[in-house]
Amino acid sequence: MTATPVRLDEKDRQPWLRQLDRATAAYERARKTLDDLVTDARAAGVPLTSIAEHSPYSREWARKIADRVAAERAAGDEDPKG
Repeated sequence: MTATPVRLDEKDRQPWLRQLDRATAAYERARKTLDDLVTDARAAGVPLTSIAEHSPYSREWARKIADRVAAERAAGDEDPKG
């Protein structure tokens, strides 16, 4: 049988939520940086196997991420104002 966790009131919950917000923001920045580096490494000719050995991504995930980021960059380069 699993014990029910204690329910914190709003005042006691806020410090935890602020820490979660900060950690989440840091994670998202680091993830974007890593995804950009994977994309740049692949574009520079680094094999997917090597990228996978030096990142938490499998070859397939590295390929998908690089393709996604490259497509986002290409879409961002298109200026709709002409």
